Amino acid sequence: MRGDFLANLGALKERYGEFSAVGVSVGGPLDPNKGIIHSPPHLPGWDDIPLLDLLRAECGLPVVVEHDAAACLLAEHLWGGARAVSHAAYLTAGTGCGAGIMIGGKILRGPSGQTAEIGHIRLSETGPVLYGKAGSVEAYCSGTGLALLAHEMFPSVYPKTVSAKEIAEQSRQGNDLAKNVLLASARGMGRTCALLGDLFSPQVILIGSLARYLPDFWMDRVREEFVREVLPQNGARTRILPSELGDRLQDLSAIAPCVFAGGRPSNHHPHDP
Repeated sequence: MRGDFLANLGALKERYGEFSAVGVSVGGPLDPNKGIIHSPPHLPGWDDIPLLDLLRAECGLPVVVEHDAAACLLAEHLWGGARAVSHAAYLTAGTGCGAGIMIGGKILRGPSGQTAEIGHIRLSETGPVLYGKAGSVEAYCSGTGLALLAHEMFPSVYPKTVSAKEIAEQSRQGNDLAKNVLLASARGMGRTCALLGDLFSPQVILIGSLARYLPDFWMDRVREEFVREVLPQNGARTRILPSELGDRLQDLSAIAPCVFAGGRPSNHHPHDP
C-alpha cells in the first residue's frame, strides 16, 4: 500500500508539477484538528486511524483532513452554489448523509473540530436502521437508506440488495412502488432541510448525489415538504438546490480545505485554466 501511495504521488507530481499541500475529504465521524478517523460507518476497520500523521510522514507536505460534507460546502462556497452567501448547508446524500453547516462564513464546529453528524438524528421511531438508529436522517436521505427503505416498504418486491439507481430507473419507467419509495425519501429530506431552516435560516441548502441522480419530482417534493414544515419567516429566503459543482465536487472538496487552511480563499473559478 505504501508503495502504491508513493507511486501515485510521483505520478501526480509528474503530471501537474510540485504542489504545496495534500487535502483529504472523508466521511465522519472524525477529528479534523488531529486528522484522526473515528470508525465511519462506510469505512469498516478505520478505527482511530491517524490519517493526517500517516500522510504527512509519507509525503513530507502539509496535510489537511476534513469531513467530506464540510469540505464539499467549502468548495461550493469558493466556486459553486454557495458563492456570495454567509449562511449555508451542504447535505452529502450519497452513501451516507453528512452535513456541512456554515454560519457567518465559517464552518460550524464542535470543540474538537467535529462537524454536524446530521445523519444520526432520528426522524421517525420506525424506518430502516442506519447509523445505529431506526428512522434516522441517513435512513431517508442517503442512497444506502433508499435501498433499505424500499425493502422495508415493499419487502416482497425489493430485496435489501436493490440499488438506489434501480429504484430511480423504475420510477422513470412509471413504476408506482418505486415512486412511492422516492416520495418517502423526499419527505425525509424535506423535513431535514426544514430542521436546518428553523435552526439557522440558511440562504441556501445544497444537496449532493441524490439530487442529481433521482427524477426531478424528488427535489420538487423536498421543497414542498420544506415549505410545509419550516417556520415561514425562517425559511422564506432559503433556496434548496442540487450541488452546482457536479462531478468536479469530489476533487474540489479535497482542494478547498487546503485553500482555507492556507488563508487564501480565492476567486479563481475551477473552470478557469
